[in-house]
Amino acid sequence: MIKYCWMWLILLGFSGCMSRNYNPDQLSVAQQEETLYEMVRYFGKLPKKGADHDNKFEEKFDPYYKLHAKEHELIAYHKTSEGKEFFLLKKVAPSRFEKYFATGIEAVRNDNGEIIHYNEVFRTWRLAEPEFTDRSMLLFDKMAKGEDLSPYYTHNSVEEYIEFPDKTIAFDTISRRWLNRSLMADN
Repeated sequence: MIKYCWMWLILLGFSGCMSRNYNPDQLSVAQQEETLYEMVRYFGKLPKKGADHDNKFEEKFDPYYKLHAKEHELIAYHKTSEGKEFFLLKKVAPSRFEKYFATGIEAVRNDNGEIIHYNEVFRTWRLAEPEFTDRSMLLFDKMAKGEDLSPYYTHNSVEEYIEFPDKTIAFDTISRRWLNRSLMADN
């Protein structure tokens, strides 16, 4: 009897250590593509000709954003029982060597599926493998669990984890873009 109790306790301990299912395949390929396209106007770069933050939703920019969304890969996904969604996006970083950066996003949708809250919680430094996967998944796990990421900010860490936010730049959930903190105070 005691032997079975110990085995039960050991199994419970291991199950508590198991990570959540962050596999993006929880969403179909079509859902992943639609999500990237839906959000690319926030996390992506503006088209070079004639686009700004006031007109970036105009239909004339749709072809650009459809291609730009495909430059990103959804590598982790989690949805809470309350409906909050967490996304980890991967993009090849401009570099002489093969490096990537990740963006950790939290979002909430209304009953119609429209995004009513969008927050880019972090963006990593350009990293090569295996550091990229190890560090970005660690940050994603902490974000999805609601844990504090400030120990991983550049000014708090001797290793490169989070490039943004930093002491100067933060994500503004009202305008849904990265801004200088001094400009956010004026809004």
